[in-house]
Amino acid sequence: MRTLYIDGEWVDAHTDDGIDVVSPIDGSVLDTVPDGDATDVARAVRAARDARQELKEMTPFERAAILEEVTEYFEANEDEIAECISREEGKPLHESYDETEYVIASSEDYAHDGIRLFGDVVPSEHRDRFAYTTREPYGVAAVISPWNFPLEVPGGSIYAAIAAGNPVVFKPAEETPLTAYHITKAFAQSSLPDGAFNLVTGQGETGASLVENEDVRLIAFTGSTEVGREIGKVAAERNAQCLLEMGGKDPILVLDDADVDAAAEAIVGGSTFNAGQVCCGTERVITTPGVHDALVDAVVERTKAITLGDPFDDDTDVGPMISERIQAKAVEQVSEAIADGADLLVGGDTDGLFYEPAVLADVDPDTAIAREETFAPVTPVIAADDYDDAVRIANDSRYGLQAAVFTQDLEHAHDAANRIEAGGVFVNETDNYWERLLPFGGYKDSGAGGRYGSKWHLEAMTQTKAVMLNYGDY
Repeated sequence: MRTLYIDGEWVDAHTDDGIDVVSPIDGSVLDTVPDGDATDVARAVRAARDARQELKEMTPFERAAILEEVTEYFEANEDEIAECISREEGKPLHESYDETEYVIASSEDYAHDGIRLFGDVVPSEHRDRFAYTTREPYGVAAVISPWNFPLEVPGGSIYAAIAAGNPVVFKPAEETPLTAYHITKAFAQSSLPDGAFNLVTGQGETGASLVENEDVRLIAFTGSTEVGREIGKVAAERNAQCLLEMGGKDPILVLDDADVDAAAEAIVGGSTFNAGQVCCGTERVITTPGVHDALVDAVVERTKAITLGDPFDDDTDVGPMISERIQAKAVEQVSEAIADGADLLVGGDTDGLFYEPAVLADVDPDTAIAREETFAPVTPVIAADDYDDAVRIANDSRYGLQAAVFTQDLEHAHDAANRIEAGGVFVNETDNYWERLLPFGGYKDSGAGGRYGSKWHLEAMTQTKAVMLNYGDY
């Protein structure tokens, strides 16, 4: 069994309880990690608390240098890390390389953004006074990450926390903890002070112990809306800062004047990337009447061309889903949609954890597959009466992470960007889109507390202090 990393040392967990890490590809056990308990969490939080002042007092340039050391580890071990991601998560190897390279590039961004975390000089209403603001860390940060991007998602929050001066206790998803050991090794070999980064593996109870710890002042969570809401309630009781990135039911609107081929390519790519297991993946397609039939035909043809298979085969487009539980939810939603009148045009068969990408037409916008997260390579197509109806359907959701619209009409493009209730709206691009310097996060039940990415991430992980200097008479 592997060990935990606390206060600069690899240590045994409090108990001998372990979690087998099972590959979704073939069901093989890859390794066993500790099922950390409240005692382990308390040790890690104490170590982080004790390191807080030293990390805070380091200059931004010193913290940036640490992130550069971390980047060097990822660059030197890129092949091993990418293979680890594919084995424990199931995504195709080329997607795992994309994830690794994204993290390498973004670690440099966070290093630079930490140096540029400026305050403001504020004009005073009084003479002989000089006023300004600074940004300061909150303190111990809990980073709780999902299984679908085991390197990229925690990497961003950990980098932002460290760059801003917050020591970290990292609890990865129990399905994909092995990638977390690469993150840990990267910080362990750096010049980061002991205790400023800690790893505690475990299940939901481990994360709950971390969230409930009174010394945790900042919580960065990515995962389901249901869990995120519970975390928010616990944090609110002691006024801890929360950065929550949660679920989505992201739509692509395709209008009559759209480039059908481009829209179909974006839709299929957005719904099948990482087997559809992406919070900003394409979960709804909403079409206006003039483009509906041509678009459905194009989406079906592209979906038929998708290759389902071993993530380590070069020709594979889509690998297995992460678990039977996630797959069963998709199967149930598709079955219910068909019972409610939807037409399954292609896909929907299962083989182990492999799920054949599916397309459904004539989907009722009030059914579960149109309203709740599916998290699978499933494309439900909803017919709107016109443009205004398409926007209405898009907004008729408790989620608001990202959205896209395909149109050649500049007025519709700007109008949709203004009216669609989402944290990101993209024109003639997939909704399953992000890049390093854009903020990432959602409205409504998709997020709270700030944005991920670049300078917005650091701002969410720091608090503002006002300073006034009276250099005249009192």
